[in-house]
This record gives sequence, structure tokens and C-alpha cells, in this order.
Amino acid sequence: MVMKKIICVIIFIIGVIGVNAQQTPEYTQYMLNNFGLNPAACGLSNNKYEAMVGIRQQWMGMQNNPSTNFFTFNSYLGKKRSFKRGFHAVGGSWESDKQGIIFQSDNFYLSYAYHVRMTRYYYMSFGLAAGARRYTFSMIDPSDPVMTGKNIWIYPDFIPGIKFYNAKWTFDLSVRQLYKNTVQQGSDMIGSPTQLPPSAYFSASRKWWARSYLLVIQSFHVKYTYSSLPTFEYNMLAYLNKNFAIGITYRNLDAICGIVQFRFDKLVIGFAYDYTIAPYRFGIANSQEVMMGISPSPWNDSQSIRQGRVAECPTFQY
Repeated sequence: MVMKKIICVIIFIIGVIGVNAQQTPEYTQYMLNNFGLNPAACGLSNNKYEAMVGIRQQWMGMQNNPSTNFFTFNSYLGKKRSFKRGFHAVGGSWESDKQGIIFQSDNFYLSYAYHVRMTRYYYMSFGLAAGARRYTFSMIDPSDPVMTGKNIWIYPDFIPGIKFYNAKWTFDLSVRQLYKNTVQQGSDMIGSPTQLPPSAYFSASRKWWARSYLLVIQSFHVKYTYSSLPTFEYNMLAYLNKNFAIGITYRNLDAICGIVQFRFDKLVIGFAYDYTIAPYRFGIANSQEVMMGISPSPWNDSQSIRQGRVAECPTFQY
């Protein structure tokens, strides 16, 4: 019953959020970059400190193809965490999204999250990332005064998030570009005002042990907008003996992606390659993604699960 209530609450929240379309960064390895999408995931690593850096190159083979770079860092406060009493966590992130030589945005955020125990086996956290976005439009066209020179807008931005989790399931919901800043090209008399509207991210994951040496995690990810069709992703990752993982992602009507991850103690390196299947595909317009950092391992032995010990990350297990 508790799980059904959680699902109903999340569906209701998605339904009442008034979001409009605006392209925001997306990642094939969104499970590895969980904190980068949802500030409520802040402080979930038993490593105390978690850090991740990555780069995503889209439409490889095209000149001035879109690219996204990011760096994230987070940690829980205090020497130990207490899921019975709740605990606090803080973090920070930088993200740069460049689309050719015309558009670029640089985002800087500080994050806070609070984790609390709901029932004996269910937990939830609330998070908020607050910072600033620097949006740049640059084009030189002497025949058009709107497209001449360089326009820069700096404005505040907020990303709220919520996370539900237990030993097997996780549910994440966050909203990006919540602050509807109005930008305008050219002078006050030229061009029309444009807003950067919100986008909602929802994901759910479930883990299961296929063998004593094989951990499988399935996840479903939705990028939700009203003015265009939502983006759906299904991902499956198989972790073999703690040090290696291989997976596949299907993004509806867009791409089929392969994922490979290597772990060396607490260091993880992940590679992803997106093969575009969309009708607008041309040439070799595929994408690739690399992430590396200090991140908790999803691996834990069956005995620890039966004993109810706290695993390294509730995204994977408790």
C-alpha cells in the first residue's frame, strides 16, 4: 500500500506541474549522474564525498556539434548519517551546454537536501539547487540588427527535487528551469520576448539479483514537457563481480544506446554511445558520452541485504 501511495503521489505531481518545452541537457548514464539531475540525491554516498565529471558530444561528425560538460560534488553533513533521525547534505555543480557557435549556457548551483525515514523500509528526501544561469546568444549578421553582436543574460535559477527509495525501488522527480526568466534579442523595439520554461524529469529504478555474481538494475526515465511529446527511456545495466557493468538504453523514436562501465575500488569510468534511429538522422549523427568520478558501488552481498545493512547508495539498495 505504501508503494502504491508513493506512485500515486508522483503521478499527481507530474500532472499538476505546468511545464513547457525547452531543450535541457540529457544524459544516457542518468543513473550514474543521479545528483546532477535531482538535488534530492545529494549525500547518498557512504563514501562521505561523491564527485563526478563528464562530457557528452552529440551528433558526432557534424561541425560545431552540440556538447555538454559538467562537474558535480556532494557530501552529507556530520561524521555519520542517521536514517532514523534524518540527516542533511550539501553539494555543488557546474554545467555547460553549448549548441554550435551561437548558443551557450553555463549553470552554477549550490544544493541542499534533507533525508528522512517514512516507515520501517521506506525513505524520502527533499532537495533544492539554487544558483545562476549565464545564457549567451552570439551571431554576426550586418543585415539584421537583432542578430548582431553578443547578448548575455544572467539570471537566478532553482531546481527542486524529491526522492522516494527503499531496498529495491527508487523514484526521482525534479524540475529544471523553474525560474521563467524573460530574454529578448536586440533592443527593446526589436525582437520578441522569449521565456526559458521549465522541464520535469522523472525516473524509477528497480534492482534484482539474477545470480550471486550478477546484479541487474532496470530503470525508466521520462523528460516531460507539454508543448512536445515526452521523451521516454528504458535502461538495463548488468553488474558483474563489482568491477564491470554493461547495459543498453532505448530512447523512444530517437536512439539505441550502449553503456560500458569500469570500477576500480571507488573510482568509476563510464562510456556510452547513442546510435540515432530517428527519421531525421543523417550522416553519422550519433552521440557519445564519458563520465568519471568517485561514486558508490551498487554491489553488495546477499547476506548484507538479509541483515538489512545500509548499502553504499539507496539508488541501488539498502
